[in-house]
Amino acid sequence: MMVSPLTMVSRAPSKQLLLGLFCLIAMLPIGRTALSATGEPSDARPPVTLTLPHAIDLALKNNPRIRMIGKDVETEVYNLRVAKAERMPRVDLTSGVTRSRYPMPLTPIVIESRSIGGLDIPRFERTIYDAGAILRLPLYRGGRLQRNVAVAELRKAMAEDNLQFAREDLIYNVASVYHKVLQLEQQKATSDATVKQLEAHRRDVESLYRTGSVPYLDLVKTDVELAHAIQNRLQAENNLVSSHELLRTLIGVENVEWSPVLNRPPAEEPVCLSLNGCRQVARDNRADMKALRRRLQIGQERVMIAQGKRYPEVSLAGGYVDRSGTDFEYKENWDVGVRMAVPLFDGGLIRAELAREKNELAKLKEEERGLNLTIEREVKDAFLAFENARTRIGVAETAVSSAKENLRVEDLKYRVGSSTNTDVIDAQTAMERAETDLWQARFDRDTAVAALKRAVGAK
Repeated sequence: MMVSPLTMVSRAPSKQLLLGLFCLIAMLPIGRTALSATGEPSDARPPVTLTLPHAIDLALKNNPRIRMIGKDVETEVYNLRVAKAERMPRVDLTSGVTRSRYPMPLTPIVIESRSIGGLDIPRFERTIYDAGAILRLPLYRGGRLQRNVAVAELRKAMAEDNLQFAREDLIYNVASVYHKVLQLEQQKATSDATVKQLEAHRRDVESLYRTGSVPYLDLVKTDVELAHAIQNRLQAENNLVSSHELLRTLIGVENVEWSPVLNRPPAEEPVCLSLNGCRQVARDNRADMKALRRRLQIGQERVMIAQGKRYPEVSLAGGYVDRSGTDFEYKENWDVGVRMAVPLFDGGLIRAELAREKNELAKLKEEERGLNLTIEREVKDAFLAFENARTRIGVAETAVSSAKENLRVEDLKYRVGSSTNTDVIDAQTAMERAETDLWQARFDRDTAVAALKRAVGAK
């Protein structure tokens, strides 16, 4: 009896059919993934938004220079431990084997009494094994032990001050570059708007030229200005990319594709309201001044350490040793004592070292005077820059409003034939310059606030 294929399939699915259905089901998510990859990827993420506080936090955690200076603090912690350990007793275990040409005594010859019977003669061996312990304890070294600890503590505090100053410097740099990126973004937007306006103006000029209302020279001048505006836009784009790269470097991000969206922070007020107040805050808070003062203290301690080399050195020494020959029958012996060394002649070494340390101390005092002058200048420059930028912002905002109105009027006048092409281009140039001045003034204000915080050592 003949059976149709349809009847066969309906009765029992073949292995080939089941395998085909399984492959079709397995390909469904693959197709969906491929479709999403050609359209909008399913794992696409929105651009990362980076605020100024977040950028500063990332920089303080990831900047290589900050990490390197942080290692300096750890190094000084270990140096402090070394200085403290030099005051502690030192015990060493010793052992060895000695081969001599002539037999040597295992222990010293001891005479317990004047009689012959009181003479204790030790064994003599050519091969001697020994094992024991040695104790050394410095008792007095002219105050150098205590002063070395004091110097190590000052070095640790100085490293912490240097770290704090590096952090403040990094915060200033990150804030400056962050605001620079925002300024360049606005400058790019201004350049884009200028190009669009000149393109629209060129279309108007071309239409008027075709009707014979304006000469061909107006079209040529418009093309020249449009080309110049396009070049400015390209330059703004390049500067923006470079600033993004500098910000990425300061923050310590290794991903070269990292390009976050920056949010304009609210305008900050200066940490001090008067120049004299800023100077006083700087004298009290500048981390680099604190570090220099600690260097001065270290210099004074080093002078005292050099003077201490003229005094005697007293130390406690002792030892315990077991010695034996080839039969390994050990004989013990021990000793303990106090030793003193007095410098009598060193060829002028101590005197030269003392003069050197005094000269270094005098140089540090001059460095302190120079740093004071530098701080005074930095505080004054930052404060005056803030006052100047704040005044310029008001002037620039008024100029932008006037330039917008002037451009609008000149464009309308040109369309009705009451103005020249040069007047429109001049108005467009004035508009771009006014907007650039406004964003430059705002950038200078934000940077001046950051510079003032750095100059006074604000945290």
